[in-house]
Amino acid sequence: MSKGQGQPCDGIETPYPAPEHRGFVFEPTIERTGATVGALLIHGFTGTAKEMRPLGAALAAAGVAAHGVLLPGFGPDAGDLTRTSAEDWWRATNRAWDEIVATYEIPVLVGFSMGAALALSAAARLTPARVVLLAPLARVASGPAGLLVPLLPVLKRVLPDFRPFASADFDDPQMRALFTDMHPDQDLDDPATQHRLREGTTVPMAVVDQLRRVVAGGVAAAPRVSVPALVLQALSDEVTPRAVARRLLPRLGGPVTYREVPGDHLIVSEAGPSWPVVRDVVVSFVDGSA
Repeated sequence: MSKGQGQPCDGIETPYPAPEHRGFVFEPTIERTGATVGALLIHGFTGTAKEMRPLGAALAAAGVAAHGVLLPGFGPDAGDLTRTSAEDWWRATNRAWDEIVATYEIPVLVGFSMGAALALSAAARLTPARVVLLAPLARVASGPAGLLVPLLPVLKRVLPDFRPFASADFDDPQMRALFTDMHPDQDLDDPATQHRLREGTTVPMAVVDQLRRVVAGGVAAAPRVSVPALVLQALSDEVTPRAVARRLLPRLGGPVTYREVPGDHLIVSEAGPSWPVVRDVVVSFVDGSA
Protein backbone atom coordinates (compact mmCIF):
# COMPACT_ATOMS: atom_id res chain seq x y z
CA MET A 1 0.00 0.00 0.00
CA SER A 2 1.36 3.36 -0.89
CA LYS A 3 0.78 7.06 -0.80
CA GLY A 4 -0.39 8.94 -3.83
CA GLN A 5 3.20 9.73 -4.89
CA GLY A 6 4.13 6.06 -5.01
CA GLN A 7 6.08 6.15 -1.75
CA PRO A 8 5.63 3.79 1.22
CA CYS A 9 3.13 4.68 3.92
CA ASP A 10 3.78 8.02 5.58
CA GLY A 11 6.38 7.58 8.30
CA ILE A 12 7.26 4.05 7.18
CA GLU A 13 10.54 4.27 5.30
CA THR A 14 11.14 0.55 4.81
CA PRO A 15 7.92 -1.47 4.92
CA TYR A 16 7.96 -5.19 5.69
CA PRO A 17 11.67 -5.36 6.67
CA ALA A 18 11.62 -8.96 7.95
CA PRO A 19 13.13 -11.50 5.51
CA GLU A 20 10.08 -13.74 5.93
CA HIS A 21 8.16 -11.46 3.57
CA ARG A 22 10.41 -12.29 0.62
CA GLY A 23 10.14 -15.33 -1.62
CA PHE A 24 11.14 -18.73 -0.28
CA VAL A 25 12.08 -22.26 -1.28
CA PHE A 26 11.33 -25.09 1.14
CA GLU A 27 12.98 -28.33 0.12
CA PRO A 28 11.24 -31.57 1.15
CA THR A 29 12.15 -32.65 4.67
CA ILE A 30 11.28 -36.29 3.98
CA GLU A 31 12.02 -38.49 0.99
CA ARG A 32 9.16 -39.49 -1.25
CA THR A 33 9.00 -42.54 -3.46
CA GLY A 34 8.07 -41.98 -7.07
CA ALA A 35 7.90 -38.76 -9.05
CA THR A 36 9.07 -35.44 -7.60
CA VAL A 37 6.37 -32.94 -6.70
CA GLY A 38 6.93 -29.18 -6.68
CA ALA A 39 4.37 -26.51 -5.79
CA LEU A 40 4.34 -22.80 -6.57
CA LEU A 41 2.57 -20.79 -3.86
CA ILE A 42 1.21 -17.34 -4.83
CA HIS A 43 0.12 -14.79 -2.22
CA GLY A 44 -2.76 -12.34 -2.40
CA PHE A 45 -3.21 -8.62 -3.08
CA THR A 46 -1.36 -6.44 -0.51
CA GLY A 47 0.05 -9.66 0.97
CA THR A 48 3.58 -11.06 0.91
CA ALA A 49 5.18 -14.48 0.62
CA LYS A 50 5.01 -14.70 4.43
CA GLU A 51 1.31 -15.55 4.34
CA MET A 52 2.11 -18.69 2.30
CA ARG A 53 5.02 -19.87 4.46
CA PRO A 54 2.99 -22.04 6.88
CA LEU A 55 1.46 -23.94 3.98
CA GLY A 56 4.87 -24.18 2.29
CA ALA A 57 6.38 -25.67 5.44
CA ALA A 58 3.55 -28.19 5.70
CA LEU A 59 4.05 -29.25 2.08
CA ALA A 60 7.80 -29.65 2.59
CA ALA A 61 7.12 -31.83 5.63
CA ALA A 62 5.04 -34.06 3.35
CA GLY A 63 7.83 -34.39 0.78
CA VAL A 64 6.72 -31.63 -1.61
CA ALA A 65 9.12 -28.88 -2.67
CA ALA A 66 7.41 -25.54 -1.99
CA HIS A 67 8.38 -22.30 -3.75
CA GLY A 68 6.77 -19.04 -2.61
CA VAL A 69 6.93 -16.06 -4.94
CA LEU A 70 6.90 -12.40 -3.85
CA LEU A 71 4.99 -10.42 -6.46
CA PRO A 72 6.35 -7.04 -7.62
CA GLY A 73 5.07 -4.01 -5.71
CA PHE A 74 4.37 -5.84 -2.47
CA GLY A 75 6.22 -6.37 0.79
CA PRO A 76 9.55 -4.49 0.86
CA ASP A 77 8.78 -3.17 -2.64
CA ALA A 78 5.47 -1.55 -1.62
CA GLY A 79 6.83 1.85 -2.60
CA ASP A 80 6.74 0.68 -6.22
CA LEU A 81 3.09 -0.40 -6.15
CA THR A 82 1.85 2.62 -8.10
CA ARG A 83 4.30 1.75 -10.87
CA THR A 84 3.29 -1.93 -10.95
CA SER A 85 0.86 -3.42 -13.45
CA ALA A 86 -1.04 -6.64 -14.03
CA GLU A 87 1.62 -7.53 -16.61
CA ASP A 88 4.27 -7.37 -13.87
CA TRP A 89 2.30 -9.82 -11.72
CA TRP A 90 1.65 -12.14 -14.65
CA ARG A 91 5.32 -12.11 -15.67
CA ALA A 92 6.56 -12.81 -12.14
CA THR A 93 4.11 -15.70 -11.79
CA ASN A 94 5.02 -17.15 -15.17
CA ARG A 95 8.75 -16.98 -14.48
CA ALA A 96 8.34 -18.82 -11.19
CA TRP A 97 5.93 -21.32 -12.78
CA ASP A 98 8.30 -22.04 -15.67
CA GLU A 99 10.96 -23.00 -13.10
CA ILE A 100 8.59 -25.37 -11.30
CA VAL A 101 7.51 -27.05 -14.53
CA ALA A 102 11.13 -27.47 -15.66
CA THR A 103 12.31 -28.86 -12.31
CA TYR A 104 9.64 -31.23 -11.00
CA GLU A 105 7.85 -34.17 -12.57
CA ILE A 106 4.54 -33.24 -10.94
CA PRO A 107 4.09 -29.44 -10.93
CA VAL A 108 1.27 -27.98 -8.83
CA LEU A 109 -0.11 -24.44 -8.52
CA VAL A 110 -1.43 -23.06 -5.22
CA GLY A 111 -2.95 -19.58 -5.19
CA PHE A 112 -4.57 -17.54 -2.43
CA SER A 113 -7.05 -14.72 -3.20
CA MET A 114 -5.55 -12.71 -6.08
CA GLY A 115 -2.91 -15.43 -6.25
CA ALA A 116 -5.67 -17.86 -7.22
CA ALA A 117 -6.53 -15.70 -10.24
CA LEU A 118 -2.85 -15.63 -11.21
CA ALA A 119 -2.70 -19.40 -10.76
CA LEU A 120 -5.59 -19.89 -13.18
CA SER A 121 -3.90 -17.78 -15.84
CA ALA A 122 -0.62 -19.67 -15.37
CA ALA A 123 -2.43 -23.04 -15.44
CA ALA A 124 -4.08 -22.17 -18.76
CA ARG A 125 -0.66 -21.39 -20.25
CA LEU A 126 1.38 -24.36 -18.95
CA THR A 127 -0.76 -27.20 -17.61
CA PRO A 128 -0.11 -28.25 -14.00
CA ALA A 129 -0.86 -31.67 -12.57
CA ARG A 130 -3.25 -30.07 -10.08
CA VAL A 131 -4.32 -26.60 -8.99
CA VAL A 132 -5.39 -25.32 -5.57
CA LEU A 133 -7.52 -22.17 -5.25
CA LEU A 134 -7.78 -20.79 -1.72
CA ALA A 135 -10.46 -18.14 -1.17
CA PRO A 136 -10.19 -17.35 -4.89
CA LEU A 137 -10.76 -13.74 -5.83
CA ALA A 138 -13.33 -14.04 -8.59
CA ARG A 139 -14.61 -10.46 -8.41
CA VAL A 140 -12.91 -7.31 -7.12
CA ALA A 141 -15.93 -6.19 -5.09
CA SER A 142 -19.28 -7.65 -4.14
CA GLY A 143 -22.61 -6.10 -3.19
CA PRO A 144 -23.35 -2.52 -4.32
CA ALA A 145 -19.64 -1.79 -4.72
CA GLY A 146 -19.46 -4.55 -7.30
CA LEU A 147 -21.58 -2.46 -9.63
CA LEU A 148 -18.68 -0.01 -9.90
CA VAL A 149 -16.14 -2.61 -11.05
CA PRO A 150 -16.84 -2.16 -14.79
CA LEU A 151 -16.30 1.58 -14.29
CA LEU A 152 -12.81 1.24 -12.78
CA PRO A 153 -11.01 2.24 -16.00
CA VAL A 154 -12.90 5.55 -15.78
CA LEU A 155 -12.99 5.91 -11.99
CA LYS A 156 -9.20 5.72 -11.74
CA ARG A 157 -9.09 9.03 -13.63
CA VAL A 158 -11.51 10.90 -11.37
CA LEU A 159 -10.93 9.14 -8.01
CA PRO A 160 -7.13 8.89 -7.71
CA ASP A 161 -7.01 6.78 -4.55
CA PHE A 162 -8.89 5.40 -1.57
CA ARG A 163 -7.99 4.78 2.09
CA PRO A 164 -8.29 1.08 2.94
CA PHE A 165 -7.72 1.62 6.67
CA ALA A 166 -9.99 4.62 7.18
CA SER A 167 -12.12 2.58 9.62
CA ALA A 168 -9.34 0.35 10.97
CA ASP A 169 -9.99 -1.20 14.39
CA PHE A 170 -6.70 -1.08 16.26
CA ASP A 171 -8.04 -3.52 18.86
CA ASP A 172 -8.40 -6.21 16.17
CA PRO A 173 -5.49 -8.68 16.54
CA GLN A 174 -5.34 -9.35 12.80
CA MET A 175 -5.22 -5.63 12.02
CA ARG A 176 -2.47 -5.09 14.59
CA ALA A 177 -0.50 -8.02 13.15
CA LEU A 178 -0.79 -6.50 9.66
CA PHE A 179 0.55 -3.13 10.80
CA THR A 180 3.29 -4.74 12.89
CA ASP A 181 4.43 -6.73 9.87
CA MET A 182 4.47 -3.54 7.84
CA HIS A 183 6.75 -1.84 10.33
CA PRO A 184 7.63 -3.50 13.65
CA ASP A 185 8.66 -0.25 15.38
CA GLN A 186 5.26 1.45 15.23
CA ASP A 187 3.39 2.29 18.43
CA LEU A 188 -0.09 1.16 17.44
CA ASP A 189 -1.59 2.58 20.64
CA ASP A 190 -0.40 6.09 19.78
CA PRO A 191 -3.35 8.19 18.48
CA ALA A 192 -1.02 10.05 16.09
CA THR A 193 0.16 6.74 14.59
CA GLN A 194 -3.41 5.52 14.25
CA HIS A 195 -4.43 8.76 12.52
CA ARG A 196 -1.47 8.55 10.14
CA LEU A 197 -2.27 4.96 9.18
CA ARG A 198 -5.98 5.64 8.73
CA GLU A 199 -5.59 8.83 6.70
CA GLY A 200 -2.12 8.52 5.17
CA THR A 201 -2.29 4.97 3.84
CA THR A 202 -3.80 5.03 0.36
CA VAL A 203 -4.12 2.66 -2.56
CA PRO A 204 -4.45 4.30 -5.98
CA MET A 205 -7.57 3.40 -7.95
CA ALA A 206 -5.25 2.70 -10.88
CA VAL A 207 -3.75 -0.16 -8.86
CA VAL A 208 -7.23 -1.50 -8.07
CA ASP A 209 -7.89 -1.44 -11.81
CA GLN A 210 -4.81 -3.64 -12.33
CA LEU A 211 -6.24 -6.03 -9.74
CA ARG A 212 -9.50 -6.06 -11.71
CA ARG A 213 -7.56 -7.06 -14.83
CA VAL A 214 -5.85 -9.95 -13.04
CA VAL A 215 -9.14 -11.24 -11.64
CA ALA A 216 -10.86 -10.96 -15.02
CA GLY A 217 -7.95 -12.82 -16.62
CA GLY A 218 -8.24 -15.65 -14.12
CA VAL A 219 -11.98 -16.02 -14.62
CA ALA A 220 -11.52 -16.01 -18.40
CA ALA A 221 -8.78 -18.67 -18.15
CA ALA A 222 -10.82 -21.01 -15.91
CA PRO A 223 -12.50 -23.00 -18.73
CA ARG A 224 -9.04 -23.85 -20.13
CA VAL A 225 -7.92 -25.34 -16.82
CA SER A 226 -8.90 -28.98 -17.29
CA VAL A 227 -6.86 -30.54 -14.47
CA PRO A 228 -8.22 -31.48 -11.03
CA ALA A 229 -8.85 -28.40 -8.91
CA LEU A 230 -9.30 -28.02 -5.16
CA VAL A 231 -11.27 -24.93 -4.10
CA LEU A 232 -11.47 -23.96 -0.43
CA GLN A 233 -13.78 -21.17 0.67
CA ALA A 234 -14.39 -19.66 4.12
CA LEU A 235 -17.94 -19.37 5.44
CA SER A 236 -17.50 -15.80 6.72
CA ASP A 237 -15.41 -14.46 3.84
CA GLU A 238 -16.44 -10.87 3.10
CA VAL A 239 -13.78 -10.34 0.41
CA THR A 240 -14.97 -13.23 -1.74
CA PRO A 241 -18.41 -14.24 -0.47
CA ARG A 242 -19.47 -17.84 -1.00
CA ALA A 243 -21.97 -16.90 -3.69
CA VAL A 244 -19.19 -15.31 -5.76
CA ALA A 245 -16.81 -18.23 -5.25
CA ARG A 246 -19.47 -20.76 -6.19
CA ARG A 247 -20.04 -19.03 -9.52
CA LEU A 248 -16.44 -19.79 -10.43
CA LEU A 249 -16.82 -23.55 -9.95
CA PRO A 250 -18.81 -24.41 -13.11
CA ARG A 251 -16.40 -22.33 -15.19
CA LEU A 252 -13.47 -24.59 -14.34
CA GLY A 253 -12.77 -27.04 -17.15
CA GLY A 254 -11.78 -30.04 -15.03
CA PRO A 255 -13.00 -31.99 -12.00
CA VAL A 256 -13.50 -29.80 -8.93
CA THR A 257 -13.31 -30.62 -5.24
CA TYR A 258 -15.05 -27.85 -3.31
CA ARG A 259 -15.10 -27.41 0.44
CA GLU A 260 -16.30 -24.67 2.75
CA VAL A 261 -14.54 -24.10 6.08
CA PRO A 262 -15.06 -21.82 9.09
CA GLY A 263 -13.36 -18.43 9.24
CA ASP A 264 -12.80 -15.32 7.17
CA HIS A 265 -10.84 -14.61 3.99
CA LEU A 266 -7.44 -15.33 5.57
CA ILE A 267 -7.79 -19.11 5.53
CA VAL A 268 -4.03 -19.49 5.03
CA SER A 269 -3.38 -18.03 8.49
CA GLU A 270 -2.21 -20.43 11.20
CA ALA A 271 -4.31 -18.40 13.65
CA GLY A 272 -7.52 -19.08 11.73
CA PRO A 273 -10.15 -21.51 13.04
CA SER A 274 -9.89 -23.78 10.00
CA TRP A 275 -6.10 -23.85 9.60
CA PRO A 276 -5.60 -27.55 10.53
CA VAL A 277 -8.29 -28.56 8.05
CA VAL A 278 -6.99 -26.26 5.31
CA ARG A 279 -3.43 -27.48 5.84
CA ASP A 280 -4.29 -31.18 5.79
CA VAL A 281 -6.71 -31.00 2.84
CA VAL A 282 -4.29 -29.00 0.72
CA VAL A 283 -1.29 -31.23 1.55
CA SER A 284 -3.16 -34.44 0.74
CA PHE A 285 -4.46 -32.97 -2.54
CA VAL A 286 -1.07 -31.63 -3.64
CA ASP A 287 0.91 -34.76 -2.82
CA GLY A 288 -1.71 -36.95 -4.50
CA SER A 289 -2.74 -38.90 -1.43
CA ALA A 290 -6.29 -37.50 -1.36
